[in-house]
Amino acid sequence: MPMVDKTSPRQTWLIALAAPLVAGISVFASSMMQELSLGFLLLMLALFAAAALYAMVYGLSLHAILPLIGLFFIKPLEYSFYFVLLLFVFVFLIEYLQKERVQLIIPHPLAFTLLLAFGILSATKIQVPMGYTYFISTVLVPIFLLTVFRNVPITRHSLRLWMQVISYIGAFVGLYGVVIALLNPFERLGSFWVTAMTINGFYTVAFFFAITLALYHKSRLKKLVNAACALLILLGMLYTYTRMAILAVAFGIFLLMLRLKVMRYLGLALMLLMPLLIPSSMSSRIQLGFTYDVSLVIRALAWYLAITQIIRFPLTGMGFSVWSTWYAKVIPLPMLYAQHTHNLFLNLMIDMGIIGTGAFLYLIFIPMHRYYRRFIKGSQDILSFGFWVSMMALLFACITDIFIQQYSISILFWVSLGLMISLNSSPQNEPLRKQL
Repeated sequence: MPMVDKTSPRQTWLIALAAPLVAGISVFASSMMQELSLGFLLLMLALFAAAALYAMVYGLSLHAILPLIGLFFIKPLEYSFYFVLLLFVFVFLIEYLQKERVQLIIPHPLAFTLLLAFGILSATKIQVPMGYTYFISTVLVPIFLLTVFRNVPITRHSLRLWMQVISYIGAFVGLYGVVIALLNPFERLGSFWVTAMTINGFYTVAFFFAITLALYHKSRLKKLVNAACALLILLGMLYTYTRMAILAVAFGIFLLMLRLKVMRYLGLALMLLMPLLIPSSMSSRIQLGFTYDVSLVIRALAWYLAITQIIRFPLTGMGFSVWSTWYAKVIPLPMLYAQHTHNLFLNLMIDMGIIGTGAFLYLIFIPMHRYYRRFIKGSQDILSFGFWVSMMALLFACITDIFIQQYSISILFWVSLGLMISLNSSPQNEPLRKQL
């Protein structure tokens, strides 16, 4: 008797969409692996094997891949950034097509439309390859990830998992960064990452995730583990001596101190003990960074010129990363070169104009405001408050940098904001009214 194919139409569509995606990922991964060193390749294979085992145990879902996404932050590379996005596409198809009723919900459709329209318009002006990466991380990543998280139900357990994964990864990278910094006390080496500057955006979020989990857990062991993670992350950040990242930490601790009494004592103790944690060689390097640094002149000059260009191109901007070549012609001195404006809000307007920037910021602050009103205002929900503070601290750090436009931090930021949107839209997730 012949076998009867019982595959549903929805499963057929899933297979039809997934098959070329998997094939493309395989070809892409194999070509990229040829450029990797053997040691790094073995490390990545071990990490992916561990993540695959985790997925086999807990299933292939948006919740299950969060640890796998976290591995990206050990050493974020551009090709792995695209791999992460493809993984999100694949999992989203699985999650979405398994629903009983297939209904795609687009969050904030007007803001999405404006961001996409002005983003594409700005993309037509791109003159250098990295401009396309900035277009993807600034326009496509927020639109895609916010849509994914709005259509896939998430619980507080996923929020805790994401925070814990980022805390552990941050502690691991921070420990390595401390060792490298001690071995090279007069060089700006911070971690596995390509630049010591960019990693401080990751450190900022990871630090507050770890602090929050240390306050949240009732188990003494879990408190100590997360406190140790926070300390390693802070040391990794201090040893790269980025001033604004340290100020962002101070800003976030100030927000925690306003709401949590225990943080008033911990914050004071941390500031008093900080000089004792830093070796003398590192202290001299940090002191040099605070006293004499040409970056202050670079930022002042870049901000002034950015304002003049925004006035010239208020609606469309100059185009993604056009600034990087234009600025070199206006300021030909290499020591004063600025690849970007060193301010997220100015850089967005430079890239895609005022309207596109307004849509981008709307997608950030409206979900954060709704999350605050639902989960934080009038409650003692430490987990939600600490999560919200971490995002605020990162945005504060963007006053002198463009962290969330860079592909490595873009993934971190928009996954975190996506979790906020998913929790905002789910009626079964309610704030905790009692102190944890």
